[in-house]
Amino acid sequence: MSSFKKQIPEFKKLIDYHLKIVLSESDQSSEALCQAMGYSVMNGGKRIRPMMMLASAIAMDIDTKDVIPFAIAIELLHSFSLIHDDLPCMDDDSLRRGQPTTHIKFGEATATLAADSLQSLAFELMAKAEFPESKSSQLELISMIANSIGSEGMAGGQSLDLDSENKKLDPLSVENIYMLKTGKLLQASILGPTYFKDLDEEKFSALQSFSESIGVAFQIQDDLIEAEGDANTIGKSVESDKSKNKAAYPILFGINESRKRVDNLYESACASLKVFGKSSSSLMDMAEIIIHRKL
Repeated sequence: MSSFKKQIPEFKKLIDYHLKIVLSESDQSSEALCQAMGYSVMNGGKRIRPMMMLASAIAMDIDTKDVIPFAIAIELLHSFSLIHDDLPCMDDDSLRRGQPTTHIKFGEATATLAADSLQSLAFELMAKAEFPESKSSQLELISMIANSIGSEGMAGGQSLDLDSENKKLDPLSVENIYMLKTGKLLQASILGPTYFKDLDEEKFSALQSFSESIGVAFQIQDDLIEAEGDANTIGKSVESDKSKNKAAYPILFGINESRKRVDNLYESACASLKVFGKSSSSLMDMAEIIIHRKL
């Protein structure tokens, strides 16, 4: 087992520890709002995105302590997005991580406010973080993360996803949606550490290619888990995409083609990291975890 894999349990504990501190220190005027925020964030997440940022930092020989505030912020943004995704006006899901979704537990209004609060808390955390490099690099990093969740990223992808219901799209269009709604925030996690240290163009391009391949593979794998009916692994209803006739890869192109595409994307992602040599092991480990969902 690689040194990074051995560290994963401790890294997860560290991430959860910092999440609890950030949530406890945020000033909420409403007890219900506070509870909804904590419920949404601390409800059994795998912490893939912050773990990916730590893995990227290790590959670049950057102190993980420096990136922790940004890794935590990205998990808060991920949690905010899940609350929105589950709302009746969006995907209308009643289960998340095997538990009632936030709006089922606390009501739609409180859930929406909890999501809004998590988003603002994430940016407050990043703005206040101590940054070892220049302040301008910190602002550029925050700007990049903001872009990943806006109309050119997650929100834009979710809009296209909603518009794709009852439509038959080609593979390229589906993968574009996946890259925006899922891949962009994962890519921000991977590229985040590049703002802490100068990286040559070859290695930066390699990280970009890796993030694009693994981001799309992540979402197709999610669709496969849902299509094959494994609610325990995915933690939500396995009929969600099918019942809405969404443009999901397995629904449009079949299980076998979806598996082949995941395998090809995984191979492509790993091949991208060759320029990093042995130092890429942490990212390779995370790529394997994303494909096999064992974390």
